[in-house]
Amino acid sequence: MKTATPEADLTFATPDESGFPYILFFCVLGSLIAHAGTFFLFQVVYPQRVTIPQPAPQVSLLTPSSPENIALLRWIEAEDPALVANDNAAAPPGLAEVRYHPSFASPRTAPLGVPVETTAAVRFPRAKDRLAPTETANATAGVPSTIQDRATSIVFSGPLTTRSLTKNPPLAFQYRAVAPEEPTTLLVGVNDQGEVRFTLLQQSSGDPALDELAVAHLRKVSFAASKMPMTWGFATFAWGGDAYTSASNAP
Repeated sequence: MKTATPEADLTFATPDESGFPYILFFCVLGSLIAHAGTFFLFQVVYPQRVTIPQPAPQVSLLTPSSPENIALLRWIEAEDPALVANDNAAAPPGLAEVRYHPSFASPRTAPLGVPVETTAAVRFPRAKDRLAPTETANATAGVPSTIQDRATSIVFSGPLTTRSLTKNPPLAFQYRAVAPEEPTTLLVGVNDQGEVRFTLLQQSSGDPALDELAVAHLRKVSFAASKMPMTWGFATFAWGGDAYTSASNAP
């Protein structure tokens, strides 16, 4: 039977020679140099960290020292929800003493009844003679003596009263009315040279021929020159006895 030696029980054999571990020394030295170089590299490449301090807290007070703050305080006071949410409404004095008054207690206007039928007979006007309209026309054809005694006159009113007439020929009556008519009023526009440029009828005499006669006469009238580009005024024709037919001027 063979006995085992003490060296045979070990898994790894350890050499007996003991010397300086150069390999381990160089590995540790290389690791230190690598770490030092890496630390120096990162310190050079990356800049230093700059820390910005936080601003100091500020407190704003709404004091009645400026118009802006006064306006804001008044707006806050007006929009106060506590004023709307207040349920303590003051009751008007004497509310409980007011008694109920029904609507039917007050008298109202009585409704209208059926109109009473009248038995009065309808009266018709008396029949006129067949020649009555002709006699009436002949009676009104005459011109009153007050109109026959005066001639037709032209009156200018408004701003035209300040401008004198430089040309005003007499009226040429190519037409004469039968019965007295109302005055004819026209709105007249005169330019700066005194020429009548516009004639607008404002009030008719009732006879279109007399109105046309008034318009034709105004086209022959001239006024003094003015600086105004256009002057507006009124011209009124008061028709006299020369505008109506009579026994003396009848053809």
